[in-house]
Amino acid sequence: MRLGATLGIPRVAAVATLLLVVIVEGCAVTAETAGAARRPPPPLPVAELLLVGFGGTQVEGNDEVQSLVCDIKVGGLILFERQGGTGEPRNILGPEQVHQLTSDLQALAMKCAGRPLFIAADNEGGLVMRLSTRVGYLPTPAPRALGEAGDVAATELEARRMAATLREAGINWNLAPVVDVAVNPLNPAVVTLGRTFSSDPDRVIAHARAFILGMHEAGILTSLKHFPGHGSSLKDSHLGFVDVTDTADLKLELKPYRALIKEGLADSVMTAHVFNRGIDPWNPATLSRFTIKRYLRGKLKYAGPVVSDDLLMGAIRQRYGVEEAAVLALQASVDILLVSQNQGKVERGTAERVVAEIRSAIADGRLSRKSVSAALDRVRKFRARLLIP
Repeated sequence: MRLGATLGIPRVAAVATLLLVVIVEGCAVTAETAGAARRPPPPLPVAELLLVGFGGTQVEGNDEVQSLVCDIKVGGLILFERQGGTGEPRNILGPEQVHQLTSDLQALAMKCAGRPLFIAADNEGGLVMRLSTRVGYLPTPAPRALGEAGDVAATELEARRMAATLREAGINWNLAPVVDVAVNPLNPAVVTLGRTFSSDPDRVIAHARAFILGMHEAGILTSLKHFPGHGSSLKDSHLGFVDVTDTADLKLELKPYRALIKEGLADSVMTAHVFNRGIDPWNPATLSRFTIKRYLRGKLKYAGPVVSDDLLMGAIRQRYGVEEAAVLALQASVDILLVSQNQGKVERGTAERVVAEIRSAIADGRLSRKSVSAALDRVRKFRARLLIP
């Protein structure tokens, strides 16, 4: 008997139609699934990893600030009293002005990015004070003077006073204290300027601890610097390449980091642009995965945010482009990239170029998305500790 006679022609047609629908819908689902699999993940907000300098003393009418905060959406801004090279006013004219500036910056960030900014500055005491006597603030003792006095209670009291001033000014991240050990008494970068507490690492630890606790009283975040140590160098990394291979004393110089990290007092750690062939035969510390990832994070068990020293300093700028340096620093496990725009020549568009290079490095595999996501996570946790008025 013929098949058509058994099933009936209408029934055969119905079955064929049903099979066709299943096949077509199945193909459509498969195509949709394959399309979803091929769809690239959303871009990471890598600009949050930037701490950038800018020109100007107010937000109103400042196109550079508008671009950095609203278009690029950088994670933080760094303030300077004076313009590098010329000595002209840069960001800070006086107490009322800087308070208004930082308030307006935070309002703009909340409007454009929905989260607060890191507003950072170097306020170590002594010569390195962005809130200086020149613009109406009280004088502060240098770290060396505090270390020589040997009174940690006085150091903490001075840090509390300084922290209250920073809080009133709207600065929430103090890039201090210097925990470099004064290995070389003629060191031009930190020692001769009075920026170090002592040549005795135990005294450095005691006064740095007091300084940090004083800062914390007013909710100011801090940064231990300059890892793994700048106190032995014969030259200043602001000016060019610095090799500490033959001068470094790591047993002494790492002692403050080891102690303060163990005590949970390392809010953040700033890197040094120093080269030590014994640690890394290729790159200076800021760009060295052997120094940051293997030593700081591995051996010293530091899990917090790492911030680079300025990527426009001579030690970096003369041998690397800022874009290449940014990628190398992130590969090394640095989280926050400092681009001061205050080392003499100002290059407009630097932040945009750095962001574009980071995204390119993620796309071509030089940077893993996982490692950049980890850096963003550390920065978000750090930001969550900010106290915003």
